[in-house]
Amino acid sequence: MKKKLIIIGLLFSYISIKAQEKTTIKNDTINLAESVITSSYGTTAKKEDVVGSMSIITENEIITAQPFESIDKMISGLVPGVQIVNNSELGKPVDINIRGLGSMVSITSTPGISNQPLIIIDGVYVREDRAFNANFFNGGTNAEMNINPLARLSTDNVKSITVLKDAAAVALYGADAANGVILITTKKGQKGKPKFSYSSQYGVSTSINKIKYLNGEQYAQLRNDYNINNGSSTGYSWNGVDVDWFDVMNRNSDYFKTNFGMSGGSNHITYRLGVDYSKNNESKIYNYLEKKGIDLNLGYTAYKFKANLYAAYNNFYKNSPNTYFNFILAPTFDIYDENGNFRNTGTNGIANPLAAATQNKIYTKNNSLISSLNLEYQVHKDIKISSLFGIDYSYKSNNSWQSPLNESASSVAGRSRISKSEGTKWNWSAHALYNKDFRNHHVDALLGLELRSTKDLKSNHIGTGYGKSTIAMKPWEGTSYTLRTLTLEEAGRSTFAQLNYNYKSKYFFTGSIRRDESSSFGKDRAVATNGGAGFAWLISNENFLKNNSIIQLLKLRASWGITGNSRIGSYRSAGLYNVYQNGFTYGYDYSYPDTSSPPNKKLSWVKNEKFNIGLDLNLSGRVDFTLELYRNNISDMIISRDVPLETGYSSAEINGASMYNQGVEASIKVYWFKNKNFKWNTLFNISTVKNRVTSLIGFGDDYSTAALARAQKVGVSTSAIWGYEWMGVNPENGLDRYKVNGEILDSDKFTPTDNTYSIIGNSQPDAIGGFMNSIQLGNFSFSALFNYQIGGDVLITPELIDQYRILTNRNMSVNALNYWTGSNDTNAQNHIATSKNRIVANSSKYLYDNTYIKLQNVNLAYQLPIKKGTSFIDGASIFADISNVWYWYKEKSPKGQNGIREFNYIYPEMRTYSMGFRVNF
Repeated sequence: MKKKLIIIGLLFSYISIKAQEKTTIKNDTINLAESVITSSYGTTAKKEDVVGSMSIITENEIITAQPFESIDKMISGLVPGVQIVNNSELGKPVDINIRGLGSMVSITSTPGISNQPLIIIDGVYVREDRAFNANFFNGGTNAEMNINPLARLSTDNVKSITVLKDAAAVALYGADAANGVILITTKKGQKGKPKFSYSSQYGVSTSINKIKYLNGEQYAQLRNDYNINNGSSTGYSWNGVDVDWFDVMNRNSDYFKTNFGMSGGSNHITYRLGVDYSKNNESKIYNYLEKKGIDLNLGYTAYKFKANLYAAYNNFYKNSPNTYFNFILAPTFDIYDENGNFRNTGTNGIANPLAAATQNKIYTKNNSLISSLNLEYQVHKDIKISSLFGIDYSYKSNNSWQSPLNESASSVAGRSRISKSEGTKWNWSAHALYNKDFRNHHVDALLGLELRSTKDLKSNHIGTGYGKSTIAMKPWEGTSYTLRTLTLEEAGRSTFAQLNYNYKSKYFFTGSIRRDESSSFGKDRAVATNGGAGFAWLISNENFLKNNSIIQLLKLRASWGITGNSRIGSYRSAGLYNVYQNGFTYGYDYSYPDTSSPPNKKLSWVKNEKFNIGLDLNLSGRVDFTLELYRNNISDMIISRDVPLETGYSSAEINGASMYNQGVEASIKVYWFKNKNFKWNTLFNISTVKNRVTSLIGFGDDYSTAALARAQKVGVSTSAIWGYEWMGVNPENGLDRYKVNGEILDSDKFTPTDNTYSIIGNSQPDAIGGFMNSIQLGNFSFSALFNYQIGGDVLITPELIDQYRILTNRNMSVNALNYWTGSNDTNAQNHIATSKNRIVANSSKYLYDNTYIKLQNVNLAYQLPIKKGTSFIDGASIFADISNVWYWYKEKSPKGQNGIREFNYIYPEMRTYSMGFRVNF
């Protein structure tokens, strides 16, 4: 903690000195009087008047040339306190953690409470596409693919992103604001003649930081020793075949994106239309993501009346037959047989990857509409009423055909699966806003009512038995067919109010209260009242600083409040039932309770008590500095706990845990130069989070399976990784050694149990942040975006390192070669190559420090020198862009072997080189 404070202090001193050096420059860079959006209910405030903790990113700070399918991936490192946990799989959900996790890490495979923030696009509560707590809908192998909701939004249509963090900022949203709120504002039309824009971009991608696998000769050497150590008299001889299956299943790929925009308006009507298309061919052969979208913004103003309509349609299509990209066959296994046909592996469920990618058909289609209508009427000069209706509709179909011609489904004569999902989420609210200045006082108030509803209809069709069919078949056309359906309906209503007051623009107060009702809970627990309050002192408006030319803003802020989380999943309070329709002649379906999900009418809201202290400083209009200290006490968390077997259930979900997140955030933005021909600004932020579980109800501590390496235990972090400290290989017998209750034991001298586990790591980083430099020199502009992480551990699957059992049909990494070869072998990193060893999956041997610095993007653009009036073109630019440019890891990979750099992504990230142009006319 002392080191963190010292670093922050040095930063503060540094920017103060720089500000003093630049007092002669005109202070026109950072506009403190600019109005910013503080909620989706129509409330705004000047930047200097904001009491809550919020971070704002404008369209000028977002590098939309990055070849990512969603805006969240583009802003990684730009917002203090926000961790974007990237996913190298295109289109799949990305975890966004604001100030740490909002609930305990699950120790089961059951989908838990949502950790994601509430995302609002132009007033629309965005539907979160997440797994359900039910078989075949829980994100497993036979379930549908969940889609990142922000992948349905055109990245070129975003005007600003506001992240709300503390109670003063989020309390207005009550029950859904526990994990923070993200407000996304789209671009609107402006009064004036029609304006058009067109942009196009093309790039090529290549895999980076690929895992090094064994070649044919190395594999044969290892396989030979493995067979001999297992008692084989023949060993294994290399057949001369050397197939690099990663190269077979992957390629260099390309990326294309184009966007057209039109906007304009008159005295009464404004409009903006955007059309976009993108296609991202993944490096995995045959896999690609294609998106088409159209968005419309219409505004109308007449006398005291305003209306705005926003509508965005998106078509999402992901083709992904290459599902074995991370399943590397033995290099001695040839692709084709002597007749030129795909060679079979001889193992059910393990197909020739190229055969499966060629013969199987797997794709996901999603059509969605996000739309809102906002009406506003100025009743009086001080009073305004408004109403907003928003809807997020999505229809998705997952289709999977596993051909009987390859071993992905040859044992069942082919498998066909179709998962359909229709989701509708709508919200309606009505509000009255009062705004009044009198003498030295300012008051504005908000009073509102809100209704909301979510409905998901899901079906899962699975069929098998199609003979030797060479074409894709429907599930119901097979000899065996099963249909499963699931419906989730949630509804809620709320009333809320907010009061903002300031005296002489020096002393500020904001207070919010909200009463929520939700159908997710039992009748006795359906209501929750949340609220928050914040205070601010604008010291720079005091007489002793009012005329200071250096300190233009100095503000202290403090807030406290309680928010909730009602996104607890599917029918957790009502319990789940299994319904069967086959084999009964009765006039009703046969059903019985799911033994893992009993009803609990006392299940209640998760509560998040938030404290925040903030300091805002602006020096000479060129330096913005913010420092925040926060603590979130999260209580009544819903967890699964063991219950007595006499109840008929194995476990139950209860409000049974509490924990806290606390930390520090610091951010700085500096405009070093702002001249006509030279501009340079820098953005830097850093944030920390510390987590501890403070209470548990139930039968004491609880642990996950060894492979998950998680636990529920008081006094430690919920993201702690549990297991055994690896102490190397015993040079005498080639067995792994571990520290067990302080004693060093060979792997065959103990049986892994919960009561001998200890903490070996933590997946939560100690600090995260970002750094961005933007330079403009004449017509050239350059930007570089970095993000970084300090601490945070990753537990790698041991299969590629020393689980030699998989050698019979799979390849391993080159790390597997460093195995014990005989007595007194003191250099071995792996145990003896045999199937007889006990594998301890949750050991520090497979733990890696994920401290890194990443140069996420570099962009260079040139503005063509077009004189006004000489062409119908108002402006044009060309640009070059590189994403995932460079990585630095604290923990280095051993020479010739793999480390965290390679193991961090089993399917590696892509580096994309692209060029493009933009034209305005």
